[in-house]
Amino acid sequence: MGNAEKLLLQKIAGNDQQSFQVLFDTWWEPMFQYAFKVLQNRHDAEEVVQDFFIHFWNKRHELPELQSLSAYLFAALKNRILNHLAKKKYPVTSLDELYNNESDFSPAKGLEQKETDSTLRSLVSMLPNKMKQVYELHQFSGLSVTEIANATGNSEQTVRNQLNTAVKKLSMVWKAELLSLIVFYFF
Repeated sequence: MGNAEKLLLQKIAGNDQQSFQVLFDTWWEPMFQYAFKVLQNRHDAEEVVQDFFIHFWNKRHELPELQSLSAYLFAALKNRILNHLAKKKYPVTSLDELYNNESDFSPAKGLEQKETDSTLRSLVSMLPNKMKQVYELHQFSGLSVTEIANATGNSEQTVRNQLNTAVKKLSMVWKAELLSLIVFYFF
């Protein structure tokens, strides 16, 4: 997080309403767009984002040490959206679908993408070596199963099995990490 963002948060924690207004003006639109994309309802999206900023102001003295302001804002908003959906029993758009279909509306999109890619690469590095190699060739290099089989000397079925196992392992670890983040934010 840059010095300007740190200073802004310090001023907000010190009850500086003008600094809060700067934060609000900067982040309202991208956060509204994100909420609207998930909720598909303008009123509900406005309500969730407005409630988030009210909560943010009320908890300004309790802000945790942040590595990334945008990551914190969008993670906190995502939690509020999930709570809102649970209360309203809306049909939930899958996070994978949102991630794959995300438009360029968010100025934080590039940062979020880098953080997600970094987390994924970190999780991939924990896979067994052969499985890691197959997954990286497929996911990061874009090779087909046949191309990977030729490059590694394995059968296509072995490559498919390794990819399926890798995806299952990564999914379990990813869900566990997401759960720990949710627990961290709520408790």
